[in-house]
Amino acid sequence: MLRFLLKRVASLVLVLFLMVTGMFILLHLAPSSPVNSLPPAVAADPAARAAYEASLGLNQPLFVQYLTYLKDLLTGNLGYSLYDGTSVSSQIASHLPVSIELGTLAAIFSMLPGFLLGSWTALHHGDKIDSSARIFTVLSLSVPAYWLAVVSLVVVGQSFPQLLPSAGGFVPFQDDPRANLEVMVLPALVLGLSTFALVARSLRASLIDVLGSDYVTFARGMGMSQRRLLSRVAVRNAVIPTLTIMGVLLGGLVSGTVLVESVYQIPGLGQLMVTAFLRQDYPLALGCSITTAAIFLLLNLVVDALYYVVDPRVRLTLSTPRTRNPVLA
Repeated sequence: MLRFLLKRVASLVLVLFLMVTGMFILLHLAPSSPVNSLPPAVAADPAARAAYEASLGLNQPLFVQYLTYLKDLLTGNLGYSLYDGTSVSSQIASHLPVSIELGTLAAIFSMLPGFLLGSWTALHHGDKIDSSARIFTVLSLSVPAYWLAVVSLVVVGQSFPQLLPSAGGFVPFQDDPRANLEVMVLPALVLGLSTFALVARSLRASLIDVLGSDYVTFARGMGMSQRRLLSRVAVRNAVIPTLTIMGVLLGGLVSGTVLVESVYQIPGLGQLMVTAFLRQDYPLALGCSITTAAIFLLLNLVVDALYYVVDPRVRLTLSTPRTRNPVLA
Protein backbone atom coordinates (compact mmCIF):
# COMPACT_ATOMS: atom_id res chain seq x y z
CA MET A 1 0.00 0.00 0.00
CA LEU A 2 2.81 2.41 0.94
CA ARG A 3 4.66 1.81 -2.31
CA PHE A 4 1.44 2.30 -4.25
CA LEU A 5 0.76 5.65 -2.56
CA LEU A 6 4.36 6.83 -2.95
CA LYS A 7 4.21 6.24 -6.70
CA ARG A 8 0.94 8.14 -6.93
CA VAL A 9 2.28 11.02 -4.82
CA ALA A 10 5.37 11.25 -7.03
CA SER A 11 3.16 11.45 -10.11
CA LEU A 12 1.03 14.10 -8.37
CA VAL A 13 4.06 16.27 -7.60
CA LEU A 14 5.34 15.97 -11.18
CA VAL A 15 1.98 16.94 -12.69
CA LEU A 16 1.65 19.87 -10.27
CA PHE A 17 5.16 21.07 -11.16
CA LEU A 18 4.39 20.94 -14.88
CA MET A 19 1.13 22.77 -14.29
CA VAL A 20 2.83 25.56 -12.31
CA THR A 21 5.49 25.92 -15.00
CA GLY A 22 2.97 26.05 -17.83
CA MET A 23 0.66 28.53 -16.10
CA PHE A 24 3.56 30.78 -15.09
CA ILE A 25 4.89 30.95 -18.65
CA LEU A 26 1.47 31.49 -20.23
CA LEU A 27 0.52 34.27 -17.81
CA HIS A 28 3.77 36.14 -18.29
CA LEU A 29 3.80 35.75 -22.07
CA ALA A 30 0.22 36.96 -22.45
CA PRO A 31 -0.21 40.33 -24.22
CA SER A 32 -1.99 41.74 -21.17
CA SER A 33 0.07 43.21 -18.36
CA PRO A 34 -0.54 44.49 -14.80
CA VAL A 35 0.74 47.85 -16.06
CA ASN A 36 -2.50 48.18 -18.02
CA SER A 37 -4.38 48.55 -14.73
CA LEU A 38 -2.57 51.85 -14.03
CA PRO A 39 -4.32 55.14 -14.75
CA PRO A 40 -3.89 56.09 -18.43
CA ALA A 41 -1.79 59.15 -17.59
CA VAL A 42 0.66 57.04 -15.58
CA ALA A 43 0.68 54.09 -18.00
CA ALA A 44 1.58 56.44 -20.87
CA ASP A 45 4.76 57.60 -19.11
CA PRO A 46 7.66 55.21 -19.95
CA ALA A 47 9.51 56.13 -16.75
CA ALA A 48 6.45 55.45 -14.60
CA ARG A 49 5.85 52.14 -16.37
CA ALA A 50 9.46 51.09 -15.86
CA ALA A 51 9.36 52.03 -12.18
CA TYR A 52 6.15 50.10 -11.65
CA GLU A 53 7.51 46.99 -13.40
CA ALA A 54 10.72 47.23 -11.34
CA SER A 55 8.73 47.38 -8.10
CA LEU A 56 6.95 44.15 -9.11
CA GLY A 57 10.10 42.43 -10.35
CA LEU A 58 8.71 42.24 -13.88
CA ASN A 59 11.85 43.82 -15.33
CA GLN A 60 13.89 40.73 -14.51
CA PRO A 61 14.34 37.86 -16.99
CA LEU A 62 11.46 35.40 -17.07
CA PHE A 63 13.69 32.55 -15.86
CA VAL A 64 14.77 34.56 -12.81
CA GLN A 65 11.15 35.41 -12.02
CA TYR A 66 10.26 31.74 -12.35
CA LEU A 67 13.01 30.57 -9.98
CA THR A 68 12.03 33.24 -7.46
CA TYR A 69 8.40 32.15 -7.59
CA LEU A 70 9.32 28.47 -7.15
CA LYS A 71 11.49 29.33 -4.15
CA ASP A 72 8.66 31.26 -2.52
CA LEU A 73 6.16 28.52 -3.41
CA LEU A 74 8.24 25.85 -1.66
CA THR A 75 8.12 27.94 1.52
CA GLY A 76 4.34 28.31 1.26
CA ASN A 77 4.43 31.90 0.02
CA LEU A 78 2.05 32.44 -2.92
CA GLY A 79 2.95 36.10 -3.19
CA TYR A 80 0.84 39.23 -2.88
CA SER A 81 -1.98 40.59 -4.99
CA LEU A 82 -1.02 43.24 -7.52
CA TYR A 83 -4.43 44.84 -7.12
CA ASP A 84 -4.58 45.58 -3.39
CA GLY A 85 -1.34 44.15 -1.98
CA THR A 86 -3.04 41.57 0.24
CA SER A 87 -1.62 38.10 0.73
CA VAL A 88 -2.70 35.59 -1.91
CA SER A 89 -2.73 32.81 0.69
CA SER A 90 -5.11 34.75 2.95
CA GLN A 91 -7.51 35.47 0.09
CA ILE A 92 -7.54 31.82 -0.98
CA ALA A 93 -8.03 30.69 2.61
CA SER A 94 -11.09 32.94 2.98
CA HIS A 95 -12.72 31.85 -0.30
CA LEU A 96 -11.76 28.16 -0.45
CA PRO A 97 -14.20 26.88 2.25
CA VAL A 98 -17.13 28.19 0.19
CA SER A 99 -16.01 26.25 -2.90
CA ILE A 100 -15.35 23.13 -0.83
CA GLU A 101 -18.87 23.35 0.61
CA LEU A 102 -20.38 23.80 -2.85
CA GLY A 103 -18.35 20.91 -4.31
CA THR A 104 -19.22 18.64 -1.37
CA LEU A 105 -22.94 19.34 -1.69
CA ALA A 106 -22.75 18.77 -5.46
CA ALA A 107 -20.95 15.45 -4.88
CA ILE A 108 -23.63 14.33 -2.40
CA PHE A 109 -26.46 15.35 -4.74
CA SER A 110 -24.83 13.56 -7.69
CA MET A 111 -23.02 10.47 -6.37
CA LEU A 112 -25.70 8.99 -4.11
CA PRO A 113 -28.64 9.41 -6.54
CA GLY A 114 -26.37 8.31 -9.38
CA PHE A 115 -25.53 5.06 -7.61
CA LEU A 116 -29.17 4.42 -6.76
CA LEU A 117 -30.44 5.16 -10.28
CA GLY A 118 -27.65 3.12 -11.89
CA SER A 119 -28.43 0.09 -9.74
CA TRP A 120 -32.18 0.43 -10.23
CA THR A 121 -31.99 0.73 -14.02
CA ALA A 122 -29.60 -2.23 -14.25
CA LEU A 123 -32.13 -4.41 -12.41
CA HIS A 124 -34.86 -3.22 -14.81
CA HIS A 125 -32.69 -3.53 -17.90
CA GLY A 126 -34.70 -3.30 -21.11
CA ASP A 127 -38.06 -2.19 -19.72
CA LYS A 128 -39.76 1.21 -19.70
CA ILE A 129 -38.09 2.29 -16.45
CA ASP A 130 -34.67 1.72 -17.96
CA SER A 131 -35.57 3.55 -21.17
CA SER A 132 -36.98 6.55 -19.30
CA ALA A 133 -33.92 6.75 -17.07
CA ARG A 134 -31.56 6.62 -20.05
CA ILE A 135 -33.42 9.47 -21.75
CA PHE A 136 -33.22 11.50 -18.55
CA THR A 137 -29.49 10.92 -18.12
CA VAL A 138 -28.79 11.83 -21.75
CA LEU A 139 -30.72 15.07 -21.31
CA SER A 140 -28.80 15.77 -18.09
CA LEU A 141 -25.52 15.34 -19.93
CA SER A 142 -26.65 17.52 -22.83
CA VAL A 143 -27.66 20.55 -20.77
CA PRO A 144 -24.71 22.93 -20.17
CA ALA A 145 -24.32 23.86 -16.50
CA TYR A 146 -23.83 27.54 -17.35
CA TRP A 147 -27.07 27.70 -19.37
CA LEU A 148 -29.00 25.83 -16.68
CA ALA A 149 -27.68 28.18 -14.01
CA VAL A 150 -28.84 31.23 -15.96
CA VAL A 151 -32.27 29.69 -16.60
CA SER A 152 -32.66 28.77 -12.93
CA LEU A 153 -31.92 32.37 -11.98
CA VAL A 154 -34.91 33.49 -14.05
CA VAL A 155 -37.32 30.67 -13.20
CA VAL A 156 -36.54 30.18 -9.52
CA GLY A 157 -35.84 33.84 -8.90
CA GLN A 158 -39.39 34.85 -9.78
CA SER A 159 -41.10 32.45 -7.37
CA PHE A 160 -38.46 31.78 -4.70
CA PRO A 161 -35.95 34.65 -4.64
CA GLN A 162 -34.76 33.63 -1.17
CA LEU A 163 -33.17 30.52 -2.69
CA LEU A 164 -30.73 32.59 -4.73
CA PRO A 165 -27.40 33.64 -3.16
CA SER A 166 -27.44 36.98 -4.98
CA ALA A 167 -30.86 37.98 -3.57
CA GLY A 168 -29.99 38.80 0.02
CA GLY A 169 -26.24 38.28 -0.06
CA PHE A 170 -24.30 35.13 0.65
CA VAL A 171 -24.45 33.90 4.26
CA PRO A 172 -21.50 31.83 5.56
CA PHE A 173 -22.37 28.45 7.03
CA GLN A 174 -20.94 29.28 10.46
CA ASP A 175 -23.12 32.40 10.71
CA ASP A 176 -26.45 30.82 9.75
CA PRO A 177 -26.39 27.15 8.62
CA ARG A 178 -30.01 27.11 7.51
CA ALA A 179 -29.79 30.30 5.43
CA ASN A 180 -26.52 29.09 3.95
CA LEU A 181 -27.92 25.74 2.86
CA GLU A 182 -31.03 27.38 1.40
CA VAL A 183 -28.97 29.37 -1.08
CA MET A 184 -26.40 26.61 -1.76
CA VAL A 185 -28.79 23.79 -2.71
CA LEU A 186 -29.74 25.17 -6.14
CA PRO A 187 -26.13 25.85 -7.30
CA ALA A 188 -25.08 22.43 -6.02
CA LEU A 189 -27.87 20.72 -7.96
CA VAL A 190 -26.93 22.58 -11.14
CA LEU A 191 -23.25 21.76 -10.68
CA GLY A 192 -23.78 18.08 -9.94
CA LEU A 193 -26.35 17.29 -12.64
CA SER A 194 -23.93 16.05 -15.31
CA THR A 195 -21.88 14.12 -12.73
CA PHE A 196 -25.04 12.40 -11.54
CA ALA A 197 -25.83 11.27 -15.09
CA LEU A 198 -22.31 9.98 -15.74
CA VAL A 199 -22.23 7.99 -12.49
CA ALA A 200 -25.66 6.48 -13.19
CA ARG A 201 -24.79 5.45 -16.75
CA SER A 202 -21.37 4.08 -15.81
CA LEU A 203 -22.69 1.99 -12.92
CA ARG A 204 -25.64 0.76 -14.98
CA ALA A 205 -23.38 -0.49 -17.78
CA SER A 206 -20.96 -2.17 -15.36
CA LEU A 207 -23.73 -3.75 -13.31
CA ILE A 208 -25.43 -5.18 -16.41
CA ASP A 209 -22.15 -6.84 -17.42
CA VAL A 210 -21.59 -8.24 -13.94
CA LEU A 211 -25.15 -9.57 -13.63
CA GLY A 212 -24.68 -11.46 -16.88
CA SER A 213 -21.37 -13.06 -15.85
CA ASP A 214 -20.94 -16.75 -15.11
CA TYR A 215 -20.09 -16.38 -11.42
CA VAL A 216 -23.26 -14.35 -10.79
CA THR A 217 -25.31 -16.98 -12.62
CA PHE A 218 -23.66 -19.66 -10.47
CA ALA A 219 -24.37 -17.74 -7.26
CA ARG A 220 -27.98 -17.25 -8.30
CA GLY A 221 -28.27 -20.98 -9.08
CA MET A 222 -26.92 -21.82 -5.61
CA GLY A 223 -29.90 -20.02 -4.12
CA MET A 224 -28.35 -16.68 -3.15
CA SER A 225 -31.01 -14.05 -2.60
CA GLN A 226 -31.24 -11.04 -4.91
CA ARG A 227 -30.37 -8.55 -2.17
CA ARG A 228 -27.34 -10.52 -1.00
CA LEU A 229 -26.25 -11.09 -4.60
CA LEU A 230 -26.29 -7.36 -5.26
CA SER A 231 -24.56 -6.28 -2.07
CA ARG A 232 -21.83 -8.93 -1.89
CA VAL A 233 -21.11 -9.83 -5.48
CA ALA A 234 -22.58 -7.61 -8.17
CA VAL A 235 -22.22 -4.07 -6.82
CA ARG A 236 -18.75 -4.70 -5.40
CA ASN A 237 -17.46 -5.79 -8.81
CA ALA A 238 -19.45 -3.26 -10.82
CA VAL A 239 -18.29 -0.26 -8.80
CA ILE A 240 -14.64 -0.80 -9.79
CA PRO A 241 -14.97 0.70 -13.31
CA THR A 242 -17.05 3.53 -11.87
CA LEU A 243 -14.28 4.40 -9.41
CA THR A 244 -11.90 4.98 -12.29
CA ILE A 245 -13.94 7.97 -13.48
CA MET A 246 -14.96 9.26 -10.05
CA GLY A 247 -11.65 11.07 -9.58
CA VAL A 248 -12.14 12.99 -12.79
CA LEU A 249 -15.79 13.67 -11.96
CA LEU A 250 -15.04 14.93 -8.45
CA GLY A 251 -12.24 17.09 -9.77
CA GLY A 252 -14.63 18.42 -12.38
CA LEU A 253 -16.96 19.55 -9.61
CA VAL A 254 -14.15 21.68 -8.19
CA SER A 255 -13.21 23.24 -11.52
CA GLY A 256 -16.88 23.64 -12.46
CA THR A 257 -17.47 25.99 -9.55
CA VAL A 258 -15.84 28.76 -11.60
CA LEU A 259 -18.88 29.16 -13.87
CA VAL A 260 -21.53 28.39 -11.25
CA GLU A 261 -20.07 30.76 -8.67
CA SER A 262 -19.85 33.51 -11.26
CA VAL A 263 -23.52 33.12 -12.21
CA TYR A 264 -24.86 32.91 -8.66
CA GLN A 265 -22.36 35.44 -7.24
CA ILE A 266 -21.03 33.01 -4.66
CA PRO A 267 -17.80 34.30 -3.06
CA GLY A 268 -15.80 31.12 -3.60
CA LEU A 269 -12.47 30.27 -5.15
CA GLY A 270 -13.97 30.16 -8.65
CA GLN A 271 -15.26 33.71 -8.51
CA LEU A 272 -11.96 34.85 -6.99
CA MET A 273 -10.10 33.26 -9.92
CA VAL A 274 -12.29 35.00 -12.50
CA THR A 275 -11.78 38.33 -10.74
CA ALA A 276 -8.01 37.80 -10.67
CA PHE A 277 -7.83 37.12 -14.41
CA LEU A 278 -10.03 40.12 -15.21
CA ARG A 279 -7.77 42.36 -13.13
CA GLN A 280 -4.64 40.80 -14.66
CA ASP A 281 -3.50 39.96 -11.16
CA TYR A 282 -0.78 37.37 -11.91
CA PRO A 283 0.02 36.14 -8.37
CA LEU A 284 -3.62 35.76 -7.37
CA ALA A 285 -4.61 34.05 -10.64
CA LEU A 286 -1.68 31.65 -10.41
CA GLY A 287 -2.35 30.92 -6.74
CA CYS A 288 -6.01 30.10 -7.44
CA SER A 289 -4.99 27.86 -10.36
CA ILE A 290 -2.44 26.00 -8.24
CA THR A 291 -4.98 25.46 -5.46
CA THR A 292 -7.60 24.16 -7.89
CA ALA A 293 -5.10 21.80 -9.53
CA ALA A 294 -3.88 20.55 -6.14
CA ILE A 295 -7.44 19.74 -5.03
CA PHE A 296 -8.11 17.98 -8.33
CA LEU A 297 -4.98 15.83 -7.96
CA LEU A 298 -5.63 15.06 -4.29
CA LEU A 299 -9.13 13.84 -5.10
CA ASN A 300 -7.68 11.56 -7.77
CA LEU A 301 -5.16 10.28 -5.21
CA VAL A 302 -7.98 9.42 -2.80
CA VAL A 303 -9.87 7.59 -5.56
CA ASP A 304 -6.70 5.67 -6.46
CA ALA A 305 -6.39 4.61 -2.82
CA LEU A 306 -10.02 3.45 -2.83
CA TYR A 307 -9.34 1.55 -6.04
CA TYR A 308 -6.48 -0.24 -4.27
CA VAL A 309 -8.81 -1.17 -1.38
CA VAL A 310 -11.76 -2.30 -3.51
CA ASP A 311 -9.97 -4.19 -6.29
CA PRO A 312 -7.92 -7.16 -4.99
CA ARG A 313 -6.24 -7.53 -8.38
CA VAL A 314 -4.37 -4.27 -7.83
CA ARG A 315 -3.09 -5.48 -4.45
CA LEU A 316 -2.08 -8.81 -5.96
CA THR A 317 -0.20 -7.13 -8.80
CA LEU A 318 1.73 -4.87 -6.45
CA SER A 319 2.49 -7.58 -3.88
CA THR A 320 3.75 -10.12 -6.44
CA PRO A 321 7.51 -9.74 -6.93
CA ARG A 322 8.68 -9.27 -10.45
CA THR A 323 10.67 -12.18 -11.86
CA ARG A 324 12.95 -12.21 -14.82
CA ASN A 325 11.82 -13.86 -17.99
CA PRO A 326 13.71 -17.23 -18.18
CA VAL A 327 13.87 -16.94 -21.95
CA LEU A 328 15.69 -13.62 -21.75
CA ALA A 329 17.88 -14.63 -18.82
